[in-house]
Amino acid sequence: MTEDILQRYFANQVTPDEARRVLNWFATNEGQVYLKHRLDQQFDQAEWQTLPNAAATAPDADKLLAALRQRLTPVRPLTDETPVRQLPWYSQPMRWAAVLIGTLLLAAGGFYGYQYVYPADLIQQTAYGKTSRFTLPDGSTVTLNGNSRLRYAPRWATGTTREVWLDGEGFFRVTHQANHERFVVHLPNKLNIEVLGTQFNVLARPSRTRIVLSSGRIRLENQAGQQVEMRPGELVETSPRTKYVNRRRVNPVADASWQTDRLTFDDASLQDMVDRLEETYGLSVTVKKPELLQQRFSGTVPNHNVNVLLDGLAQLFGLSIQRHGNQVIIDSND
Repeated sequence: MTEDILQRYFANQVTPDEARRVLNWFATNEGQVYLKHRLDQQFDQAEWQTLPNAAATAPDADKLLAALRQRLTPVRPLTDETPVRQLPWYSQPMRWAAVLIGTLLLAAGGFYGYQYVYPADLIQQTAYGKTSRFTLPDGSTVTLNGNSRLRYAPRWATGTTREVWLDGEGFFRVTHQANHERFVVHLPNKLNIEVLGTQFNVLARPSRTRIVLSSGRIRLENQAGQQVEMRPGELVETSPRTKYVNRRRVNPVADASWQTDRLTFDDASLQDMVDRLEETYGLSVTVKKPELLQQRFSGTVPNHNVNVLLDGLAQLFGLSIQRHGNQVIIDSND
């Protein structure tokens, strides 16, 4: 957490997302230490020894305290009221302390109230080579591939956009809502996917972004506001390395086969497989001959674990694939 955001938070100059980040940080041990330090500073800087002749210009602590009591406790009948003794001027530090404590109590109530209205986002994350399937608040389901992360709100109010943030690869089965609420997937490269009841696979890695639509309808929108409507069976792929946008017909079943115990490839390149081994399984791959990366193939290999996968790829490609710990060396069989 940066000091700039904290200062803008206390000046009420932050966005809702920044305010949520600050409040979540306040709930951590580091945030609690910061709050205590800030409170100590305010106590040290306060002018506690108010002079008698300054009472006319100083704020009326009794009125502030009465206002706090009115907000924090129910009103009691007049017959039950107990006369309050007027305190002399030298007792004002205690009254100011009570006012400050009451103010902090109200602030704490606002803090937890804000957390209830805007609860912290949920994060689902998978390890290398692992997959996980879970249900979103609206009943939609997501299956995450290895080394993937999805962030979303724990609940979506009726009539609001359902938003998730994906970094990695996931297969979405989105439910259509009675009020036609939008479902938007935000990707790291500022590409957004708008969904209306559909199934699709998304791969969002540093090397490339790849979307394949299985059924239904989705609309892609980039940072410049340009939109692309996708039809079932279509692929849209972008790469920051080449700045290209590739759109073509593919087999959506093959593209989402990573959810099963067998991987299906349809005219895939060895480069695609190397990227998958590194990004999904956390391996470091060395290809001895660069021209091998352009070799393409179709077929199915077992996907029980990474060793079985490597053996299947070696047979499918007709290559020599050796693994030493986290290092994988690929070469031709010549």
